[in-house]
Amino acid sequence: MDGTEHDGARRVCSVDDLREDEGVVHDVDGTAVAVFSIDGSVYALENVCPHQGGPLGEGKVEDGCVYCPWHGWQFDVESGEHVHGKGAANAFDVTVDDGDVYVSF
Repeated sequence: MDGTEHDGARRVCSVDDLREDEGVVHDVDGTAVAVFSIDGSVYALENVCPHQGGPLGEGKVEDGCVYCPWHGWQFDVESGEHVHGKGAANAFDVTVDDGDVYVSF
């Protein structure tokens, strides 16, 4: 069911697939999307660190940021911005509807 559309957004997963403060990665039409549940809100970033391509979905989540597991670069999960202004990961708008998570590309 991943990749189905809802109001122009693509389904990524169910909220039941998410674990608090951990990334879950799903492929949506060829794009690896890392989804995070933090304090009851859901966020999504492309699963690629802009530094050297590390898998952000495998990174530690702390204080609203995900740390790339390869070199520790920190990205705000809401905006995708690097916390020290060194670029940004691609962030997606997220909608949760009837227990499903959708992202807008």
